[in-house]
Amino acid sequence: MRLNNALAVWSPVFAQIDLKNATLKIKDGGTNEMEVTLGEGNLVYTERQNVEYTLDRGTLDEVRLGDEVPVEVRMDAVWEYITSRAGGTPTIKDAIQRRGQAASWTSTDADACRPYAVDIEVTYEPVPGNCGDKEVITLSDFRWEQADQDLRAGTIAFSGRCNVTSPTVVRSAQSY
Repeated sequence: MRLNNALAVWSPVFAQIDLKNATLKIKDGGTNEMEVTLGEGNLVYTERQNVEYTLDRGTLDEVRLGDEVPVEVRMDAVWEYITSRAGGTPTIKDAIQRRGQAASWTSTDADACRPYAVDIEVTYEPVPGNCGDKEVITLSDFRWEQADQDLRAGTIAFSGRCNVTSPTVVRSAQSY
C-alpha cells in the first residue's frame, strides 16, 4: 500500500478468533470457576449506545448521549470437555443458572438484591503462538435470559446481558 508515493508504515490486519483455540471460563464471585473447551461455534457480544439528536426548527442542532445500554451476549457452541474447580462437576447451564452442582455459587454482582450473575472469560491463544497476541475478553456480570441445549449435536446456546456497557479486553504479547 502506498500513501502519497511513500510506503505505508502499517496495514490493517483482521484476525478471526477461532473458538477451538480459545478457552471459555464461567466464574462466580468467589473461587468457583468452570473451564469449557469448545469445538465449533461462536460467541457474539454487542455493545450499543443511545445517541439523542435534538432539532431546532427542523434542523439538526444538539446531540447527546442517552441512557446506557447493557452488553448483549449470545454463544452457540459444541463443547468438547468441561473441568471445574467447584464441588462436583456442574453443567454449563448449572453454572449460569446457579442450580444443581453450582447451587452454592455466589454472584459476581456485589449487590445481593440483584439477580445472580457470572463472569464469562474467553482466553484466546493463537496457534501457532507466533501468529498473534494472547487476548482475554471478560464479559462481567452476565445474566442469562435464554439457554438451549441440543444433546444429539452436543451443542449449547445461551443468551443474556451483562451489567456493563463494554467488555474488558486485555491483550498481551506471546513470548516466542
